Amino acid sequence: MLNFNYYNPTRILFGKGEHTRIGSHLKNVSKVLIVYGGGSALKNGTLSRVQSSLEAEGIEYFTIGGVRPNPTLEFAEKVKNIAVDSGLDCLLAVGGGSVIDTCKVAAAWAKYDGDAWDFFTKGLKIEKALPIATVLTLPAAGSEQSMRVVINHNDLKLGTASEKIRPMISVVDPELFFTLPKNQIAAGVVDMISHIFERYFTNTEHTDFISSQAEAAIRTAMIYGPKLMENPKDYDAWCQVAMVGSWAHNGYYGLGQVEDWACHAMEHELSAYDPKITHGAGLAVITPAWLRFVSNVNPSRMQRFASEIMGKETIEEGINALCDFYKAMGMPSRLSEFGLTKEALEVCAKSACERTGMIGQFKKLTSEEVLSIYQSVH
Repeated sequence: MLNFNYYNPTRILFGKGEHTRIGSHLKNVSKVLIVYGGGSALKNGTLSRVQSSLEAEGIEYFTIGGVRPNPTLEFAEKVKNIAVDSGLDCLLAVGGGSVIDTCKVAAAWAKYDGDAWDFFTKGLKIEKALPIATVLTLPAAGSEQSMRVVINHNDLKLGTASEKIRPMISVVDPELFFTLPKNQIAAGVVDMISHIFERYFTNTEHTDFISSQAEAAIRTAMIYGPKLMENPKDYDAWCQVAMVGSWAHNGYYGLGQVEDWACHAMEHELSAYDPKITHGAGLAVITPAWLRFVSNVNPSRMQRFASEIMGKETIEEGINALCDFYKAMGMPSRLSEFGLTKEALEVCAKSACERTGMIGQFKKLTSEEVLSIYQSVH
């Protein structure tokens, strides 16, 4: 196990009705910009209840909606401009990972004189950012506790990380998830499991404490995810899945070990090429293909995945069981289902390794190997 330095200052307000009390936790804030997505938060009353909570504390607020899935730098710039021009002291994201990530970019950009794309392409560290609070409406990305952020720009989907953009407060109210479409529920469960996989598949030795907890979290998601597909208003199931999603990406399951992130890198290329591709759905196709490609790299770790997570005797049986789970959740199994051509895959494979030469750590992948993985599930 490697040395680590872990600090997570995000306050989690978990449970029924917590979003109606967000204002009481922002008493030191005087002016807020509420950022939301496609309008569901407006239609179902979540936004109005959040606004009422701010009003009760005398907090002035502005609103801007319209964040799309696979969010763009251009929209983050709009948020940044409002924040700077209005002298705001907090950004409040009401939404899922796309809305939260938009606020993270805008929060850092508001304290930087240059182009925020520098953070993603030039290795520039985020040194300052406006405070961020969130009211989660879609548990999937885990951005509500994470120091990471991903954004789309110039046909690229890139990420960076900084403790400066980790939210100070996040509301996780399971009742806000009751109206989610089943395809979003399924994709969200896949995404949170993938966040743990990216850390679980490591060549670092002596990680039993973290590995065992990662296995328990993944099994929990696989037990309760299908329950939500049967009944999206199952509060108790949402409590379990929401906990998995929020902790999956806050850094805990990667403590003391080298993380991988090849599957995310490969999927990001696909949803950058076609923003209509849902991130979790893409991961459902890529992850089993990657597992098969790297199955001989670290047999003991792969066998542990098969036995401790999937309950199977062999690695191949474990991978097949994971495919069966994704299928039962209604996820696609081939990249052709997204309408991606072989030519598109060649473009994505080249782009995946263009900036760093290779991706991943469990096994470092060249663009040729990435293309091979793509082609195996086309």
